[in-house]
Amino acid sequence: MPETTDRKSPRRRTWHLASAGLRPVAAAAAVVALVAGVAACSSSSSSASSAAAASGSSSPAAAAPAATYAGVSEDSTLHNEVPAQYLSNGVKVAVFNDWAPDEFVQNGQLTGWSVDVAEAMSAVLGVKFSYTPTSFDVILPGIQNGRFDAGFASFGITPQRLQVLSFIPERSDGETYASLASGHVDISSLPQLCGKTVAVLTGAFDYTYLQGESKTVCTSAGKPAISLQQYTTQSAADLAVISGRVQLTAGGSGDLSYLVKQQPKLALSSLVVNPVYNCIGVRKGDKLGTVMASALQDLINDGVYQQIMTKWGIKGAVSKGMLATAANPDPH
Repeated sequence: MPETTDRKSPRRRTWHLASAGLRPVAAAAAVVALVAGVAACSSSSSSASSAAAASGSSSPAAAAPAATYAGVSEDSTLHNEVPAQYLSNGVKVAVFNDWAPDEFVQNGQLTGWSVDVAEAMSAVLGVKFSYTPTSFDVILPGIQNGRFDAGFASFGITPQRLQVLSFIPERSDGETYASLASGHVDISSLPQLCGKTVAVLTGAFDYTYLQGESKTVCTSAGKPAISLQQYTTQSAADLAVISGRVQLTAGGSGDLSYLVKQQPKLALSSLVVNPVYNCIGVRKGDKLGTVMASALQDLINDGVYQQIMTKWGIKGAVSKGMLATAANPDPH
């Protein structure tokens, strides 16, 4: 939006590369829930096995095999660092189902470059990942309450989210806009959005970000506000533009670039702003985040990560595996 990148963002984002360094920020209610509350498919809400945790065993009862991925071998050192409950039960992964080309469902199957990264991570760690494709708005609270252990949803890093979650940056991305190619509305500067109707994903960073920009560059200067229309899926937001109900849709530059290649009725604006990280989300304080960041480093070192990015035509690759936490929001 998905903000970084919370674009999908749910994008999933508000932590700028300049200060912190990538589909989404949750809607206001979700953010409040995160702050106050703490706010293949498996939807189990059970948390880690207490028996395994109590025993301290590094290799509990036999678990289902991890994924295999071309060019990837298990890192035995990292495997031994995986918390016991995940060795036993596997990792319950929520995947945003509507944020191409990062994570999406096509012909009934989860796909996308971020899904490829998840599969490769599973192979590095030698741990089974079980996937649940779902809407963006349930993923953050689902990680917090134990329904999910990790979320591949191109999350953006925000101070509110860091109170309950940690993040592994997968790439960096900026926000742009798309309109109908016929009668194209090219946005080259933010003030040009004043008075325009813009479709955004519910729960995405774009909504919060553009609300702020509307006050800063529009209403405070005596110009009409940006009219934001929220949609529960990115596909619905895109359709609103195609059908002429709104003038523009907002999203990550990589995601909207992919969209216009699939949908020739749309054209991109020239403006790209607000570069942020798009991230994997994990529970705050969970060692799983540390080992997943190390697994990403393995994939970078072996060249597999870049192969995945190249395969999908994705720019904004990160140079190392990092973990952003409340204590270290800028892991560089």
